[in-house]
Amino acid sequence: MANAGFNAATDIFSMGANWKVKTSSMNASVNTGECPNRYDDVTHRDQYGQKIAPTATYELAAAVTSLPALGSIVTIDTKKVAIQRLAVRTAHGQFPTLEVTGVEVESGATAKRTYACGTIALEPRRRAQDILGLLGSSTPDTMTEANFTFEADVQPSEPKGEIVNHDVTNGRYEAEYTHTSGTGTPPSSPTVSGTQVVSAPISKTSPENDYTTFGYTITDSLTGTDASSS
Repeated sequence: MANAGFNAATDIFSMGANWKVKTSSMNASVNTGECPNRYDDVTHRDQYGQKIAPTATYELAAAVTSLPALGSIVTIDTKKVAIQRLAVRTAHGQFPTLEVTGVEVESGATAKRTYACGTIALEPRRRAQDILGLLGSSTPDTMTEANFTFEADVQPSEPKGEIVNHDVTNGRYEAEYTHTSGTGTPPSSPTVSGTQVVSAPISKTSPENDYTTFGYTITDSLTGTDASSS
């Protein structure tokens, strides 16, 4: 029987049965103020602003069609945490993973503004997956890696080091694609529409003793929804 502290990663973001937690960390921190004298010796110290910035990494166990909304609130060890970042990683030969990052907000917080990540198509398969369908209905076989980062700015208000309020703004995503070519032929230029942009154009990498790769990034905004009129 394993000891209690062994293999003890916890599903701190309550992602459910479709995701199996691999690692989790509370990332606790505190600020320290110091008072020096003329010799630069520290004569007084005070601490303030203790908080957590939790993260957890998951591996996909069953197909999913959605992710938690950015800015949604979860309770972790009695503390309120807003989901700030979701990073989905897919690649050939690897099962999909998800890293969730949160920001501690005020006690008793409820969601202020949330950003839905939209409908996705993600399966527990060891392959690169275009989960947002940005490359069209037919995924190129040369696509060997596809990573998606959904992120919003979660800003707590901290007068005197105490979190009393927060807001969530600027929801967006980045989709990073890598293609590997046995012939050195680049992929077709991605087609974008609306507010989408190719924020990093196709870039070629030709390593020694390996095959040529091409990478590019598509960026767009997410639509925000206010939870109240405040």
